[in-house]
Amino acid sequence: MRFIVKEQRYEKPIAAGLLRYERDGRTTGAAEQWRLTQAVDGYDILRVDLDARAALSGRSSLFHLVRRGNGRPERLNYRFWGDGLEIRGTLLFAETRVTATRTVNGETFSEEVELPEGYGFWFPSSVGLGLLAGFGGGTAATLSSVFSLQVVDVALVEGEPVELEIARRVMVVRPLTIRWQDEKRTVWLDEHEWPVMMRRGDGLTAVETHYIWYG
Repeated sequence: MRFIVKEQRYEKPIAAGLLRYERDGRTTGAAEQWRLTQAVDGYDILRVDLDARAALSGRSSLFHLVRRGNGRPERLNYRFWGDGLEIRGTLLFAETRVTATRTVNGETFSEEVELPEGYGFWFPSSVGLGLLAGFGGGTAATLSSVFSLQVVDVALVEGEPVELEIARRVMVVRPLTIRWQDEKRTVWLDEHEWPVMMRRGDGLTAVETHYIWYG
């Protein structure tokens, strides 16, 4: 797994996993590896390596999210390679504001947006979508396909629990359908409110093949 910032000695592992992306039952060559660790003072750190270099798109993304003890994001660092672009950026989160800085092929852009208290947030990956678990819907911040800051209205619909075989064991999971603009995703959340499967509107799916909670 690749990192923006490597794990430090003081971090304690909470959970880790690997999702494989498929379409019509066939692997696409893309995979998403992630690790969640406990830092100091109640903070946790989520690292995600979304690697589609072996897939048709050839894209690749890294995310490093720092969250406060209440689960709210404090800082996201990201990297993206693909489509002739190399992008690196940072989002800084306040109670009613997000500040974004990104560098695209050497050119730097900055922006700041005001948001209502309790706004939602996710970043573009299956694990990133899981950050909307517990969000009631409404105004949310995210990143576009070219990693510019977006503010969108999100609608969430919870489904009834179902049993699925995930990572060679049967789990009771709950579907959460997420809609914004013309987009639709469904993630299936386990007992930890963590996504173990994702389905996109065009049939692309991601499923955890390796999955562990420590302790």
